[in-house]
Amino acid sequence: MINAGQLLSTMSMRNRFKKTIQLQDEDVDSDSGPSQTDSPAPETSDPVKLELWNKKHSLQTEVNKLKRKHESSLFATRKFLFPLGVLFGILLAFAFVQPSDIQDMHAQLTLLMDQYDVTLPQLPDFDFSRFETEWNKLRSNIPELWKFNRDGREFQVGERMKARGLSAEYPVVLIPGVISTGLESWSTTPEYRPFFREKLWGGLNMLSQVTFNRDRWIAAMMLDPVTGLDPPDAKIRAAEGIDAASSFIQGYWIWSKIVENLAVVNYDTNNLYLAPYDWRLSYWNLEERDGYFSKLKTTIEGFKRRQKKKTVVAAHSMGATYFLKWVESPEHGGGGPDWVENHIEAYISIAGTHMGVAKAMAAFLSGEMKDTVQMNPAGSYVLERFFSRAERRKLFLSWAGSASMWIKGGDTIWGNSTFAPDDPSEDSNVLDANDYLFQKKARRRHA
Repeated sequence: MINAGQLLSTMSMRNRFKKTIQLQDEDVDSDSGPSQTDSPAPETSDPVKLELWNKKHSLQTEVNKLKRKHESSLFATRKFLFPLGVLFGILLAFAFVQPSDIQDMHAQLTLLMDQYDVTLPQLPDFDFSRFETEWNKLRSNIPELWKFNRDGREFQVGERMKARGLSAEYPVVLIPGVISTGLESWSTTPEYRPFFREKLWGGLNMLSQVTFNRDRWIAAMMLDPVTGLDPPDAKIRAAEGIDAASSFIQGYWIWSKIVENLAVVNYDTNNLYLAPYDWRLSYWNLEERDGYFSKLKTTIEGFKRRQKKKTVVAAHSMGATYFLKWVESPEHGGGGPDWVENHIEAYISIAGTHMGVAKAMAAFLSGEMKDTVQMNPAGSYVLERFFSRAERRKLFLSWAGSASMWIKGGDTIWGNSTFAPDDPSEDSNVLDANDYLFQKKARRRHA
């Protein structure tokens, strides 16, 4: 039989155990206060009860961890991301608001309130003109890359030409330079199907491919070392249209400003043509595979036939070395010695590499591109972070077209360490490079 003392002792222990559990439950529901791990163990020597308490303690600890994890994820998805999304949406909407629209905002709001009989207390201190001023200041400080809405300044040059009475006279053909033309994937093999008709060179898509599919991107862009054409299973072709070389990447424009201002003086797709090409190929393969020079010749002849006028050719960098001699050669274009005279009104060379450029040699030998290709900060970061110089050098060496910018002419054009072609031969006061270096070293020793 159980006496009264044992019964009271058992009931007291049971009540104490219940209070301990209640305190643990309160700790779970509250954000602050003593944690469950700080609750005291039951005052008993019964191993069964101690084991049960330990299991209860461990289970309750796991429940607390799961609840805290749930609360953290709930904060990340609802309490933080939703207001952030609302704020971003408001800022994005205001990015498309023109300053002239803000001037009419007060009047439109007043008409809307009168139509639906909505009355609001007077707000004498609220000035919409001041709001417009503050918005203009904020918008002027936004980096140019993030101005989604244009303000018209990109057409200023064209507007000035139009004000002088200038308008479209001759057809214009634009020939981009090296790396300017965007390159698209036309491969239908399984590993390249996700990138079909996407730009592998140019645009933000190129940065994502270099970052996440670098090996596959390099394999597609690299040419076959024997044929100089596409490697097996890959097919890369130049993009078409004026957008093919308007911008290399967001924030890095190439021909877009010229096209925009020519459009102001009545140029469009009927008298303006951009001739994109796969600049990786050698000149021979460019004609053999794509028929680029033949297409360019046909386009210029078409302008002459339809509009009865010659064409103005504007070429940049590597594009300046194209076409003119090929079209007159009897072995290639077959245009004859008078073709350029009869079809070309003017030729504009924008940094044309007629005699080559020393920077091209550095890019091929070392993979260094800082002096050859200038990119925006995002492009430069991806290039240096995910694309080493050794990989760039290997890729450059497979592009025979870029080798056309190597230095030509030898010592006759460029001179050497002892003379330059433009040195006056009778002037004895002119020092060559060796004399200068010798005198410079002598000054250092005496110093």
